[in-house]
Amino acid sequence: MLQSLAGILRGFPGSRGKPRPLGVDIGSSAVKLLRWPDNHDPEQPPDYAIEPLPPGAVASGAIRDVEAVGRRIAKALAAMPRRASEAVAAVPAAAVMQRKLEMDTSLPEAELEALVTLEAERHVSWPMAEASLDFRRLDAAGGPGRVLLTVCRRELVEARERALRLAGLRPIAVDVEHHAMERVLDRLAGKKEAGPVAIADIGAAAIRLHVFAGGRSVHCEASPFPGAGEASRDPAFARAAARQIAQAVQMFQSSSRHGRLNRVFLCGAAALADGLAEQARQALDPPAQIANPFPAEAGKPIALAAPALLLAAGLAIPGGIADE
Repeated sequence: MLQSLAGILRGFPGSRGKPRPLGVDIGSSAVKLLRWPDNHDPEQPPDYAIEPLPPGAVASGAIRDVEAVGRRIAKALAAMPRRASEAVAAVPAAAVMQRKLEMDTSLPEAELEALVTLEAERHVSWPMAEASLDFRRLDAAGGPGRVLLTVCRRELVEARERALRLAGLRPIAVDVEHHAMERVLDRLAGKKEAGPVAIADIGAAAIRLHVFAGGRSVHCEASPFPGAGEASRDPAFARAAARQIAQAVQMFQSSSRHGRLNRVFLCGAAALADGLAEQARQALDPPAQIANPFPAEAGKPIALAAPALLLAAGLAIPGGIADE
């Protein structure tokens, strides 16, 4: 029997009165942990912690040293003021294959799962014994409709689950990065944002451009950018990063039916590099600004760490992707 992704699309526990899950962003250079307040009090800031990773522990989205990652998650967890037991991690969008399938959504869950598995075999290039998959009905059950299939390599999911368990956490879901970004998007742009928006994630080895239209991910592409995670003080770094983001935006706008972006948010550990925000504003046609899902915390330490915590913040918001 194929191993299913852990709640990747079905959502995860988030009922009122239950402790909020811990979002764990396992990046190439650091682990970022965040947990929203259980009481939804806007005056209470989230708990968070950031812990650097040893070089090579994570590379190209794959965990190479599970024990080292688990130890660093445990160290970050010990620095947080409140105890957490349940956690959500994510696999990179580039490591995931997703397809919308036309199927009879009135079928019982077991039969629908069997059909989805057969369809997955047609789309996946690697052996299905090495795959983790999940699916979600996009239309109400009751006849012909759409099912969203998500597949990635099992080893990517299992490595994240093992790292969380080594840190003393119980993994309750493994998400996809862009779905977590969807959930935190409202805290950046608001539900009434007109037109598509983008999030440029400046990571340790690449810049990823996530584009969302109507609150849903419509595009995700990564381009190599060595040294981006170092947040260099060299002005050349800011110019090069802004130029690469501008090129990615231009390519999307020239080839997409969604047209011109309404704005671009900058996130990632290097988003606060000296001069980058200003260089991005000059290089980009749509307005560019630093991503901050904690506007009420202006002037506090978490506001300074906000660009690096964006993915962890989205992972800590209960719920899978919304119906389309």
